[in-house]
Amino acid sequence: MIEQLYPDIDKVVIFTLEDLSYALPLANIIRIIHAVEVSLLPKAPAIIEGIINVGGRIIAVVDMRKRFGLVSREMSIDDNLIIVKTEKRELALWVDTVSGINEIMPGKYSDTKATLPYAEYIKGVAKTEEGIILIYDLEQCLNLAEEMELEQALSKQN
Repeated sequence: MIEQLYPDIDKVVIFTLEDLSYALPLANIIRIIHAVEVSLLPKAPAIIEGIINVGGRIIAVVDMRKRFGLVSREMSIDDNLIIVKTEKRELALWVDTVSGINEIMPGKYSDTKATLPYAEYIKGVAKTEEGIILIYDLEQCLNLAEEMELEQALSKQN
């Protein structure tokens, strides 16, 4: 296994929003699916597009464009949903495209506290052959107020 040979390599899934590349740790990814119909979730936080049913589980869909302050748009059949596991719950992250898995070697990654102290949702920056990749901080996906608001909205679905 490559992890045993190179324990400092971080495997990440690369996705795009607009023209920027972002990454998520592969260990947090449950699966990646093409866009599907999203049902509205009344009284959910503004960044929640709605909910989907994946294998009998109701999962909230996060509009990553809203999270990063980008212009929101209609979901396209070409878009992807990345089903992830955070400490608190499973979420579906709505992104433009998923371009694959990459390995980030030590020395190619820097912590955002030093390089981008204003980027609250970005954990780090990696330099790769393809360019700069922003490492998304999955645990910052929902703030405490959004988490509580989502929990209340989901509880009314049952």
